[in-house]
Amino acid sequence: MRIVVLTTLLLIAAPTAAHAAFPPEAGAPGSTAIHKDSPLFVRWANGHTDYLPGTDVDALWQTPAKAYGAAVDTDSFDIACLGNGGKITLFFPLPVRDGAGPDFAVFENALSPTFLELAFVEVSSDGVHYFRFPTTSLTPFAVGPFGEVYPEEIDGFAGKYIRGYGTPFDLALLPEDPLLDKQHVRFVRIVDIIGDGLALDSAGRPIYDPTPTVGSGGFDLDAIGVIHENSEPVSLLPAFINGENFHLVWESNPGSTYRIQQSIDLIDWTDITTITGSATSTQTEQVFPIAPAAKCFWRITRE
Repeated sequence: MRIVVLTTLLLIAAPTAAHAAFPPEAGAPGSTAIHKDSPLFVRWANGHTDYLPGTDVDALWQTPAKAYGAAVDTDSFDIACLGNGGKITLFFPLPVRDGAGPDFAVFENALSPTFLELAFVEVSSDGVHYFRFPTTSLTPFAVGPFGEVYPEEIDGFAGKYIRGYGTPFDLALLPEDPLLDKQHVRFVRIVDIIGDGLALDSAGRPIYDPTPTVGSGGFDLDAIGVIHENSEPVSLLPAFINGENFHLVWESNPGSTYRIQQSIDLIDWTDITTITGSATSTQTEQVFPIAPAAKCFWRITRE
């Protein structure tokens, strides 16, 4: 009897063969986890907008800038905690583009391969229309605040892998839509999932992850690493004069800094200002008084 009970417990504690459908934990054969030091990463998120923390997250953890830059695997405090049901949107030095294989990866700070706090991942090219990656949750039961979620039973969620390893996302998995430019993805939104089974995956199945959690409840965002970026040059839209002002308008990315220069002969250029791309639009506009003297030329370059 004792042997039978032990065997039963082991079957409950591990994913069943029917549910072992997806890549396993970081380091295991077949895992898709990408280590933070991988040469695949060419850039990291460097700004945010719309940080709306959920419940049960102390002020100590509410520092969005800690999700900027490269992922870490030695500091559990270097995260932006979303709280239960919270969300944050990050942007990048250059737009993410759809290349061969995964295009970016999201890092959480899980200390155990099975204590996984999950989040939806959404992307946008215009900052208005967002598209969510498809998800699958095969975790059969609620897991409680210290329960286990097996990587083999989940797919399409941020938070699938242990600290220091990113979960990859491929823009090719999203349906084609005229409102999503996959070659100019400027925003990635992370939305925490309260894993009590009320939130559903793409097929309508309940999603379970450790619930409830307090203090630093919900998803802990460490970083977002870019694998494929779009490095197209600055595109200047038609400038115009309005009253006493001259308006420069150009295609921009919120994570980029632009240098504006002026010249009267197209040879010598004077720095006028630098400005960060708009976080709410795919275009940035800068207004200058019209010079009363000679005709001048303007130049915009990305720093």
